[in-house]
Amino acid sequence: EDTRTAVEDLDLKIVQAQELLENLLSARQQAQSRLEDAKSILHPMRSIPSELLAEIFHHCIPKTYRLRELDALDPRGAPWLFSEVCRRWRELVLNTPQLW
Repeated sequence: EDTRTAVEDLDLKIVQAQELLENLLSARQQAQSRLEDAKSILHPMRSIPSELLAEIFHHCIPKTYRLRELDALDPRGAPWLFSEVCRRWRELVLNTPQLW
């Protein structure tokens, strides 16, 4: 009887430990998500001046595109690809005539 009670007590503690582990894992996942959000907000790429970013984009466009041998309306190529990264890049690309 004492052994049976001990086993039942241990089973209860195991269930409680599993619940605690699940709660801790969930809390860790939430904290990890908040950390990733904070890192993306503080990413150095956000502090690059628009003029410099536009210059970088300009150098990433193939020379054949600049020579008008490629179709500017092709959404698979630059500068369209840059415009799909984020709102800031889209506004910059659409408002930088040198890229078109």
